[in-house]
Amino acid sequence: MSDHSYKSWVVPVRVFLSCLLLIFLAGCGKKPAQTGRKAEADTLTVLATRISACSRLYTSQYDLRKILIFTDTTTLNGNFLNQHVKVNLPFGGRRIAIPVTATAKAYIDLGKLKKSDISRRGDRLEITLSDPEIVLTATAVDHAGVKQKVGMLRHRFTDEEITHIQQKGRAELIKSLAQTNILEDAKENAARVIVPLAVQCGYREENITVTFRKNLSDSDLSGLIRQLD
Repeated sequence: MSDHSYKSWVVPVRVFLSCLLLIFLAGCGKKPAQTGRKAEADTLTVLATRISACSRLYTSQYDLRKILIFTDTTTLNGNFLNQHVKVNLPFGGRRIAIPVTATAKAYIDLGKLKKSDISRRGDRLEITLSDPEIVLTATAVDHAGVKQKVGMLRHRFTDEEITHIQQKGRAELIKSLAQTNILEDAKENAARVIVPLAVQCGYREENITVTFRKNLSDSDLSGLIRQLD
């Protein structure tokens, strides 16, 4: 029978990857004066078109690093004087530390944005984006950094066992995203790109709100991961 446990930590790195603003800023130039709802509708149409032209806006990146520490102890179980006894065998334990890394990139698919996602109430403008999506690269093992401590009665970890531990480590990496600000970064960095576009179309910066379709929490992270490169 084996008992085991994991220990790990995360090292996040924020990187803001902005979209090329020049592509969009040209789209909200001066047009012949119009009045009433038609002018408002035309402005919103132009703004929606220019925002959706950037189909994928990468907003943040986190480099994740974990040291997976796996402990495996051989125990002897039995009954003695009607009592259950569990004894760790001497020299029957083994331990391995596996450094793994992965990169998580958050992006927003602006190609999904429609005119109906932009609403205007008086001077205030609200732009509702689709949920951010996360691409997580496949985990990589630093084989040179793998350390093992094996008791005399045990054998070293096999490649198959190390691969199995690594696969469990991938799930741990996904959970560790909750320790980052990847969702908040996605919203803030998207606003830094989108708000200037709205300003170029005549709206005041303080009257512009950029939000997501729903309030996202850390519990939603696993559902936002779309693929593993």
